[in-house]
Amino acid sequence: MTETTAPAITTAPATERTATTANATTTVPTGATTIEASTSTTVPDGPSGSGCTPGDGVALPEGEWYGVVVSASPSGIEFDPACWFTGEAAVAAAAEDGAEPPPNNYYVRNENPQVRSLSVSAETEVVWYPTGDPASELIVTFSDWVDGVASRRLFFGVWLDVIDGEVLGIREQWVP
Repeated sequence: MTETTAPAITTAPATERTATTANATTTVPTGATTIEASTSTTVPDGPSGSGCTPGDGVALPEGEWYGVVVSASPSGIEFDPACWFTGEAAVAAAAEDGAEPPPNNYYVRNENPQVRSLSVSAETEVVWYPTGDPASELIVTFSDWVDGVASRRLFFGVWLDVIDGEVLGIREQWVP
């Protein structure tokens, strides 16, 4: 198993610096208190992030979760967790499901229809692609993202960083 750590989440403003991780480039205030997002476990032949089994509870366990935001309001989101596979794991998962091999090196499986209502911290920053093109990437507040996706009228798949039952980070997942 390979362990990866999600980017730190900022909780206080100060002078900005830029941090780049495998998942995103994030502007982090210098000298700010940060909370390290939970460790996700990615198995080379399995799903990315914290996996596909968040349990039957209403809240998501601590971790990094992929899925689709069904709706968003200033206080939280309705989230449908799914499984994100890449590379050989994507090919294997598609074959298990009787689907064609994925043409773009990723495959999404969503076998559980349960949608979860999640609270989102007021300090949550979102990596957002307002035009759908990754060249348009912005890092915005959750409130600004909610307003923006309402005008865009569609939601992309996202990665959530969940700590103690609360969403502390959101990154839209660009797909070709």
